Amino acid sequence: MVNYTLKQLQYFIAVANAESISGAAAACHISQAAMSQAINELERIVGSQLLVRHRARGVVLTAVGAHFLRDAKDLVRHAEEVQGHIGERQSTLAGPLVIGCYTSLSAFWLPIICEQFTKPNPGLEVRIIEGDGVVLQERMLEGYLDAVLTHTRHLLPVVKHAPVMTGRPYVLLAANHPLAGRGSVRLAELADEDFVSLDIPSVQDNQLVNLRMSGLDPKIAWSSSNFEAVRGMVARGLGYTVLVQRPPVNMSYDGLPLAMLEIEGPVGRSDICVAYTASDRPSLRLRAFIEFCERIGAEREDGMGGF
Repeated sequence: MVNYTLKQLQYFIAVANAESISGAAAACHISQAAMSQAINELERIVGSQLLVRHRARGVVLTAVGAHFLRDAKDLVRHAEEVQGHIGERQSTLAGPLVIGCYTSLSAFWLPIICEQFTKPNPGLEVRIIEGDGVVLQERMLEGYLDAVLTHTRHLLPVVKHAPVMTGRPYVLLAANHPLAGRGSVRLAELADEDFVSLDIPSVQDNQLVNLRMSGLDPKIAWSSSNFEAVRGMVARGLGYTVLVQRPPVNMSYDGLPLAMLEIEGPVGRSDICVAYTASDRPSLRLRAFIEFCERIGAEREDGMGGF
């Protein structure tokens, strides 16, 4: 017979996340004494110390506690799935769904996800967390996220993924650049020009490697972690860049025109995909989210969705 309760597991997870009894109590809207009692009782039931309490420094998981935390998250997630299936069996999507979104994709995908997926399904509790694609996948493997919208070049080897949209890199130039009137360009033609880099870890680890493998060693003169700032610098003639996301308007934030050129010859693709945990069978709501992204991706590739 299982003697601990689901509520005790949820409180334990809250303490681990907050790294303090008081912080977890506040997050769960109970008293600190009640939270402490619940954790003490859980430790008594499992027969092991799960936390080390430090008066001034919160709590630290023991080795047993770290293993138990992973199991507790699996149990709570499964309980949420069981609860969610009740609504889903009644033809409605219900329950929590936490999605990670690679930062450079968020401006293109978050608005339409909120409008056409989250809003029509009020039974879903959708949270979207933005960040680096690799970091988000690591959080997913730790049990904090259900899936991550990212690029195939960023995928960790232990995850599954569903492709939703092709992502072939292109060259972006200022509208008055001598090559801007052409429809395509060879990367070798840009070898002596300044490069404006999108300065985020996944790009540094993947895109620059991809360009070098394609025969171009970019001369990085300018960089920014902001997608639109990079486009703005290119529009002002500070250099060229290579991007994957394709805004529907070839214009920078400050109203300057840009030219988008296809790359002649072979270049590595970086398709957009939904990554999810290989060990889990996707829930109905996660499958619905993947199908939604696949539909939106197909519409955009057909020219129906703006880019």
